[in-house]
Amino acid sequence: MTALVAYLRRSLLPQVNVGNAAWLLHRLTGLALAVYLLPHFVSINGSRAGPAAFDAGLAVFTAPLYKAAEWLLIGTVAFHGFNGLRVIAIDFFALSGRQKLLFWLVMAATAAVLLAASLLFVPRILAPA
Repeated sequence: MTALVAYLRRSLLPQVNVGNAAWLLHRLTGLALAVYLLPHFVSINGSRAGPAAFDAGLAVFTAPLYKAAEWLLIGTVAFHGFNGLRVIAIDFFALSGRQKLLFWLVMAATAAVLLAASLLFVPRILAPA
C-alpha cells in the first residue's frame, strides 16, 4: 500500500496546479449534476400518476438532509457554471496566463452564491418539520 501511495505522490503531486484542480473540480461537479438528474427525472415522472402520488413522492424531499443537499446542489451548479465561463474566457480571449486569477474569481463567485443561498436555505434546514 505504501508503494502505491508513493507512486501516486510521485506521479500526481508534481502536476497539481490551479488549472488541473479546476479541471478536476469541473469534471466532478459535472458528474454530480449528471447523477442528480436521475432522481430528479424519476420524481418529476411521478406527476403522471396524479397529484396525490406526486405530492407523496415530493414529501420525501422535505427532510433536513435533502434541504442541505439542495444547498450543496446550488454550490455545485454555481461552481460548474462559473468555471465553464472561465474555460470560455481562457479559450476565446487568450487568458491562459491568468488561470490562477480566474480560478480564484470563480471560487469567490461560488462562495458569494453559497453565502446568498445560505440566507435562504439555512433557516429552512434548521426549521422544524
